[in-house]
Amino acid sequence: MKEVYYSFIFGYFKNHFPKIMLSILGISLGIALFVSTQINAWRAEQTVVDQMIGYSSKDFIGRYVANNQTEGATDRFLKTLESVTPEEINLEPEFQSKGILSLTNNQIISIPVIGKDILLSGTIIDTENKMGKFPKYLISQTLADKIQFLGGKASISICSSDLTLQKDDFLVLPAEGLFIVMDIVRLQSLCHLSSQLTSIRLTKTGKTISTSTLIPVVSEQWVYESKETLIERAGLALGSLKINLTIVSLVSVLISFFMVSNMFTGLFLARKHEFGILLSIGSNKTTNFMLFLSQAMIIGFFGGLLGIVFGIFIANTNLISTVNTVTDANQIQSYRNIPISIIFIGFIISICGSIIASIYNSYKTFQILPIDLIRERETEENLTILGFSKTKILYLSLLTIPLGFGLGLIRFAKQMAPGMIGVGFVILGFVLLIFLSIPICIKLLDRILSKFNVSPSIEIGLKELATEPWKYGLTASTIMLATSLVFTLTCLTDSYEKSLVRWVDEENKSDYSLINEKKLNTGESGVPVFVFEEMEKDPNFFKVEPFYIDSKFVVNGKYYTLHVLSFPPSYDKNQLIVSKNLCFLDHICTGDSITISTNFNSLVSIKIQDEKEHFFSERGTIMMDYSFFRKNYHTKFLSSIRIFKNKNQSEEETIQNLQKISNKYDLKYINLTELKKIYLDGMNQVFSILDTLKISALFISILALSTSLIYFIKEKSKILAGLKAIGMDSFQIFQLIYSQALFLVTLGFFAGVLNSLILSPIVIFGINRNAFGWILNFQYPIHFVVKLPILIPLINVLICLIPFYFLERMRISKELKYE
Repeated sequence: MKEVYYSFIFGYFKNHFPKIMLSILGISLGIALFVSTQINAWRAEQTVVDQMIGYSSKDFIGRYVANNQTEGATDRFLKTLESVTPEEINLEPEFQSKGILSLTNNQIISIPVIGKDILLSGTIIDTENKMGKFPKYLISQTLADKIQFLGGKASISICSSDLTLQKDDFLVLPAEGLFIVMDIVRLQSLCHLSSQLTSIRLTKTGKTISTSTLIPVVSEQWVYESKETLIERAGLALGSLKINLTIVSLVSVLISFFMVSNMFTGLFLARKHEFGILLSIGSNKTTNFMLFLSQAMIIGFFGGLLGIVFGIFIANTNLISTVNTVTDANQIQSYRNIPISIIFIGFIISICGSIIASIYNSYKTFQILPIDLIRERETEENLTILGFSKTKILYLSLLTIPLGFGLGLIRFAKQMAPGMIGVGFVILGFVLLIFLSIPICIKLLDRILSKFNVSPSIEIGLKELATEPWKYGLTASTIMLATSLVFTLTCLTDSYEKSLVRWVDEENKSDYSLINEKKLNTGESGVPVFVFEEMEKDPNFFKVEPFYIDSKFVVNGKYYTLHVLSFPPSYDKNQLIVSKNLCFLDHICTGDSITISTNFNSLVSIKIQDEKEHFFSERGTIMMDYSFFRKNYHTKFLSSIRIFKNKNQSEEETIQNLQKISNKYDLKYINLTELKKIYLDGMNQVFSILDTLKISALFISILALSTSLIYFIKEKSKILAGLKAIGMDSFQIFQLIYSQALFLVTLGFFAGVLNSLILSPIVIFGINRNAFGWILNFQYPIHFVVKLPILIPLINVLICLIPFYFLERMRISKELKYE
């Protein structure tokens, strides 16, 4: 039996290596995208968790956080905790700030700076790397690599103080992330906040202790957060990002296995006679079934292995970015660890997906009889799918499409399951319709072409497609799914772009904005408040308004985005406005009150007076008037200053005044068009992963069609060799292959367009609304559809090159020699 398995599986792999490699490559592309996106999602979550717990989760229990994270709170609270905390728990005071590291003249990054008592905090210093003198700084490995790239010296700005990091001043910690640890007293001195702490970490000493018995101390200036709370908050903050990445990658995997299913159909037809021979020499149906299934598992194994290696390469080379308003791309890129669970899941998906993709054809091998040695194929009239007649399949497809559309548009906050089920039903309906439409379309084409002087090779190629609609229907379905995915994702990004532009026009009525370009790239506020106060008194401007953003504003243990601006006179400046998606997702709506931690007045309960459509934060936006913000919070910097032009001054005079201010304070002024570009660039960075998915989907579909044509050549080798023997030349052979590919590509493309017209509203008004709570301006990419008649013939030529190469190498004498 071992010899049978070896000869049947590995012997075939050896003799048909290019075909098998195409199949393995198709699987690997889908698995690679899944693995890379999951790795990046895990790393994104790790960056948020690590920044919360100080980049050391070992023995970490929880922390007390000062309500005023900018200036911290007095360290007197530490003495209170020492008196009530068990001996089994260590208290590690910390003061955290942010540093701006200049890598090059045009690139700067923001990194956490952690001040702590290094000798008492339990920070482990590798004795092998320990210096003769105690270092000024402890830095992460990735940061050390960046400084080493700059020649061992870098400049960092901490609390308006410029410091130089030199190789002799720091010790490298074996930890991931970008951060600096320094003595707490020195950092407090640099920030002019002596005796102030931003957090107090609680860690276990190594002795057994039940954390559930720990009773937090209540304080007006401090809030206790357990480790579980911090991890849950990070998960909530990145929940939508992780879900979207998972959906995006699994769709790519689905396209891959559509291709694999098509490949197994061709493989079954090519080896059907071999199964009959095995039965005739004493094998049984179960052996045939297991042979085919084993073949699928091996292809899935190697496809998964190659996909995992490729996925790790993509993740480590940062070809796919996972960015949102909470994460920092530089921090994510500093992580290199890979969870074993992701690799394991990638393998399981690859192998199980291959099994599922081959199960139908494996079942068909179970039904083979020795008489199939002489039977060419089933007649068209007897063709069924899993026992269903054509009529039942038609009814099923006509039922699933409207059912899927209805399910996909169900509104259910934070639940994308109805939308995904709806998408699945719509795709299933279209796959079944493609299967049914192939023979009908071929008949119509045959009638049309009969009126013209068309090459017989074209007619032969098309009629061969009609004989096996299930096999070629899978090929067209793969193209349909890839095309639909491209158009749907393009519709999504175009709709986002249109909505974003509309939002900027509605929310930013100013003529110009003043920004700090360098700090804007790091996500930090960089326009000094005193500049705004000076410009308020400047008669050269009609009006100036402050604008401040906090992307990690905590309410009830969750992250939201805070926008601080000047409310119109019709609003109460001591109350809040929230975005409609915040009301939809978390039921924080007009008339409700929320309690927020403030710098000056501890916990404050504030009422929500209104909701408005606000296209900015996927988690929800809270809007606060600047006057109320100044009463409760302290900040030295704004995100920008909105400037309204004085109508009594010319455009040139206004620009001159702005130029003077920009030069004086190292700022930059931008007009409304440039402001839109900043937002659009940020959006494009977030959605850059979708471009990768589009390319992957198209490439997989091209592989699917090429593989299908190659298996057609193998299966029909004797017929094709006979045609060549009776005088069919290379051009006519190419016409035969080209006509088949052109039909399948055209059918798949236009079915994909129709499919995307149904899926796009589901994605935008169903899945997207349930996930983020906002309604986008629908924008379908009509300009792509117009280009299809030009693109299809060109793409088709590329697809036919590899199959035509195999056909040209075919030897007539070998193929026509019967055993």
